[in-house]
Amino acid sequence: MAKKKKQKNPLPIYIAVMSVIFISILVSVIMGLNSDGQSTRSTQSTVPSVTVPKSDLDPQLFYHEDGFLRYRGADHLLGIDVSAHQGVINWQAVASEEIDFAIIRAGYRGSTVGELYEDEQFRYNLQAAQENGLQVGVYFFSQALNVEEAREEADFVCSLLEGTSLSLPIYFDWEFIGGRVERLGDVPMTECAVAFCERVKEVGFEPGVYFNQEFGYYYLDMTKLQDYHLWLAEYNETPTFLYRYDCLQFTDHGNIAGIDTTVDLNILFK
Repeated sequence: MAKKKKQKNPLPIYIAVMSVIFISILVSVIMGLNSDGQSTRSTQSTVPSVTVPKSDLDPQLFYHEDGFLRYRGADHLLGIDVSAHQGVINWQAVASEEIDFAIIRAGYRGSTVGELYEDEQFRYNLQAAQENGLQVGVYFFSQALNVEEAREEADFVCSLLEGTSLSLPIYFDWEFIGGRVERLGDVPMTECAVAFCERVKEVGFEPGVYFNQEFGYYYLDMTKLQDYHLWLAEYNETPTFLYRYDCLQFTDHGNIAGIDTTVDLNILFK
């Protein structure tokens, strides 16, 4: 009688396959943190802080309709953020779309020399957006290296807005683009954000901070930013950021009448 062949144990193969799948998922999650374009590196962990207020927005209540991300569980507004990169905007056409607000770049700091510049379309965008009934806020693209430069940027923005009222905040927007900054760890990011926001508040405007997931988890002390409006950039199908935010930039490829380029789209929770 012939002996039966001994069957191989499938367990090692199963373990190997599952290990590959797990590693692939882990890599995808890590890469997802950089899905909104601020490419940086960090070796820190993303252990949630128990002292930072968590987001009370339910990911399952977000849905997409007509090119916008919407939310079933709370009142919200839909809007755009723009700069000179969008060229000359037809704000009357924009207002005819389902757009409630605009966040307009007031200016920026150069990344090499560090000079301050007014956005070439700022004054036109501000006046035209308000004249066409949109709620308006502004942002400043910062490259501050320290709190002194952050205060200087806040003073610069407020000087551009002298005699003007806003219905939405002035946001501090620091992004890594190289130039004077070799490593993100060289910049006291939280201290710069606080210095900017406090100076804006002193003048009488509402302050806010723009950031992506990676900055929120690794480079900003979110416990020190809870007195300000928080504008998150996350381009996933539905947001996964753990902590509180009140404005979400959900894509940089929106298409809106009156704008010849693609544009960032946002949802603001009131």
